Amino acid sequence: MLHSQGLIVELNPLMRPLIETSEWLFSAVKASTLILAWLLMVKHAKVNLEFVHKAAIGGSVAYMLIWSSWFFSAM
Repeated sequence: MLHSQGLIVELNPLMRPLIETSEWLFSAVKASTLILAWLLMVKHAKVNLEFVHKAAIGGSVAYMLIWSSWFFSAM
């Protein structure tokens, strides 16, 4: 809703064209990637739970670093 009113912009250059095309398309792609990542982690946790824990923490840290750099560079 905020994007459609022009109050926010997508900073991710890979996702920006999707949200500019359609908020529904953006939401579908975002949800699909999150669900796929979750399914892969659940499946692999049966084989190597320690790796999944490290991957989840590493991915979270990487996400926050990337998001923060985009956010502060846009200010």
